[in-house]
Amino acid sequence: MSKDQYIYPAVFTNNGEQLTITFPDLPGCSAEAKSVEEGFANGKEALALFIYALEEKGEQPPVPSEVAAIHSGQGQLVTLIETWMPPFRKKMENQAVKKTLTIPKWLDDAAKEADLNYSRILQDALKEELNLDESDHSFSVQDKLNRQLKKVKKSLKDLSKIRVHVNMANDDEQTNEEPVTETVKKEIEHVKQELNEAADRLKSSEEYQRLNEKINRILEKLNR
Repeated sequence: MSKDQYIYPAVFTNNGEQLTITFPDLPGCSAEAKSVEEGFANGKEALALFIYALEEKGEQPPVPSEVAAIHSGQGQLVTLIETWMPPFRKKMENQAVKKTLTIPKWLDDAAKEADLNYSRILQDALKEELNLDESDHSFSVQDKLNRQLKKVKKSLKDLSKIRVHVNMANDDEQTNEEPVTETVKKEIEHVKQELNEAADRLKSSEEYQRLNEKINRILEKLNR
């Protein structure tokens, strides 16, 4: 499981012209700077980038060594550098990613003539398809589907209430039976409208298809 804070010992080496920052526990993780202050900033960014790359590959960062166990030579300074990962992860997730798309030439010509922004259109289309918005930084499609499933379950509960009304209408032999039936029909149509809206977001939902078939069967009984 990834942590949010990492602290590793770093070695600052002064070669006369600039500083080189390396991390003994993280081979390949290094940075350069012209001053100590810039060295801490660059070293922190290099550490965050290295840790993020390990997380993307599903690898666990090594356990940091004790500062006292690291020996420094002439012109070297051993210190600790800390990085806080949440803002860096967010930055990396929001960075632009180049994608190569293929479309017919006639469509490309029409889009250029209309001065369309390919990047914006693609982003808007992906957000709509994934049911994402600008204020929602959660990119889990499963979370989105779970929210829609809750709405479908709510509609199922509403259907149960309607079924009770239908049974009451069937058992009711009073003269006001027809108005009750019409009311039930209106309630069913209202639920169908909600389900149709949910269907736009969950087109392949087996739960929705089953529910819709039940409603159609109820309507058929009422129309007999």
